[in-house]
Amino acid sequence: MRPIINEIKWGDRRSRFSRLFLPVDYDYRSDIGYGLRSPPGTDRRSEIWTDMATRTEKRESEADTQAFIPPRSPLRVMKLLEELAGEPRGLPAVRLLERMDLPKTSLVSLLRALEEARYVVKHKGLYQLGEAALRLSSLISVSFPFPHSVHDLLMDLMTRCNETAMLATLSEDGQAAVYVDKVECQRAIRFAGFIGARRPLYCTAIGKALLAFQDEAFIKHYLKYNKFEPFGPDTITDRGKLEREIEKIRKEGVSVAIEEMAEGIGVYASPVFDGLGTVRAAVSVAAPAQRARAMSEEYSQEVKSIARQMSLLLGWKPNGDTPDE
Repeated sequence: MRPIINEIKWGDRRSRFSRLFLPVDYDYRSDIGYGLRSPPGTDRRSEIWTDMATRTEKRESEADTQAFIPPRSPLRVMKLLEELAGEPRGLPAVRLLERMDLPKTSLVSLLRALEEARYVVKHKGLYQLGEAALRLSSLISVSFPFPHSVHDLLMDLMTRCNETAMLATLSEDGQAAVYVDKVECQRAIRFAGFIGARRPLYCTAIGKALLAFQDEAFIKHYLKYNKFEPFGPDTITDRGKLEREIEKIRKEGVSVAIEEMAEGIGVYASPVFDGLGTVRAAVSVAAPAQRARAMSEEYSQEVKSIARQMSLLLGWKPNGDTPDE
């Protein structure tokens, strides 16, 4: 009498089981599926299960190494909304086609779906953000208010440089930089700033970064009606020299002030832009003058990198008009 079965493979996997184990002698029971029987004097079962495990591991390994390809539709929707957010007056369909690089039928389908959900509206032939998109924008702004929304990046700057990092905005009267956030390093000798403190625009790195990227009328008015008194050994008090300094900052994207505001202090700063391309703030890294001079290249690159990340977080879109673009 033939033995019944030594191993079980249930009926819902019959076809796969048959392909894998045809070389091996097996019995069949319709009530339980396929059963495997080892030939006399061999232990083929262990070899087969080892082979199965090897094949499975290989397939899983190949799947893990394949690059993840995200679905395109959600990304297209977000890109379309970003394009419209950058053009408050709206865009015609032909411009969207150029920027999105999509087939016309795909773009029409996206716009139709977004119009029905009120994320997009069409007015006089121009597509604009609708009330649903504006409501979403408002919710995001409330959830991540400035400057809280960029605090983690300020912390990152402090960690990278191991120096105090500061964030400032232009004062309401347009005459000073006002510190709105800071992260101090733990070094024994370090720069210590105070949130709410005002600093002159013309003799601080963070102030010059704010000043340099204002509009031309603002800069001309500031240079014409302000007196430039010395605060530190290297304060710029000459109007012509300050104009050249502003042009240099606009070109390089980084402002430097070593012993301009006070003796023994060196600071590097860069502007932070918002979604409209206007300067929203400036971020800086401050250190004792000796360290600031020795680490000039590193601090300049780090502060520019963090300023760029902050700008992107605030909705800024690179367009070639700002430094390093």
